[in-house]
Amino acid sequence: MPNKPSNRKNSPQKSKPNGLFEDMLHSYREGYEYEKGTPSTKKEVWEAIQHHIHSTEKRTHTVLTRQALTLYKLPIAKSFRYAAVFLVGILGWWTLYGTFSEEKSMNLLAESSHQIKIVYLEDGSRVQLRPYSHLYSITSTANDQHFKLEGEAYFQVAKQNDGEFIVDAGEGQIRVLGTAFNVRSYANETKVFLEEGKIMLEVLSSSDSISTLPNEYQKPGLLEPQSSATIQNGIIIIKENDTNASHIDWIESSLYVTGNPFKSLINELSHHYNIAVKITQSPAENFANGSLVLGDLEQTLTNFSLLFNGEFVKKSNREYEFVGID
Repeated sequence: MPNKPSNRKNSPQKSKPNGLFEDMLHSYREGYEYEKGTPSTKKEVWEAIQHHIHSTEKRTHTVLTRQALTLYKLPIAKSFRYAAVFLVGILGWWTLYGTFSEEKSMNLLAESSHQIKIVYLEDGSRVQLRPYSHLYSITSTANDQHFKLEGEAYFQVAKQNDGEFIVDAGEGQIRVLGTAFNVRSYANETKVFLEEGKIMLEVLSSSDSISTLPNEYQKPGLLEPQSSATIQNGIIIIKENDTNASHIDWIESSLYVTGNPFKSLINELSHHYNIAVKITQSPAENFANGSLVLGDLEQTLTNFSLLFNGEFVKKSNREYEFVGID
């Protein structure tokens, strides 16, 4: 049976899309009757195809780029999160380990309450702790002994044959061979008085430079007997031929008043009795002479008030305010 002639106009055989270009070309062939036409018609079709190709490529590139960036960012973001968690864990472990190691290596050797306490060390050295002071042992071997003091103490160190006897106090470190000295570390002050022997005093966070002022050092300073040294802002200030009895008066339960600054005397009282004193008005100068007996707290404060023309007003259990009287 003869085939019926087709009523459709002749057109090229359709092909399945093959790739991005073929897909677009196929779509446009579906939309246009592809036949031999005028050159202008073919030109219009081809221009439309080219326009579609370029616009589609741009959109595809943008989408692919965004997807690639998104896929690229995801593992990086996760990596940063994992790294942050790991870093926090390491820092936490380091902090805890450092604290534990420090606490483990420094043991409380002796502490005093409201009375002077005498401590004898293994090498025969004698330590008198002022009230409310603490003595810690950092290391103790057959040759070397290393201590830390909080408060005030008078050391009578047995002669050291080979090893070192070291005391850390506030900003300073004292190295001795065999001597008697007093060291104070409270109220943001570190002060050392050498009674006999020799000691080397250095700032724990010192640099290698030396001050140009006389008797002021940042390098370790050697103290001779009857000399004192104070550390202020990382500087060692040495006072030679210091016979001020206030350095070791507390051993005899007394407070040497003559010539000492009012604020320094208040700091001594505060530490000795474990109280806090606020100064509302202090005397312009210290004209008082002599010593005060450090006995009963209330009696001592009363005697102190009479010397400096003022009074201590009790604010709470261990808080006072010194008010000057005009």
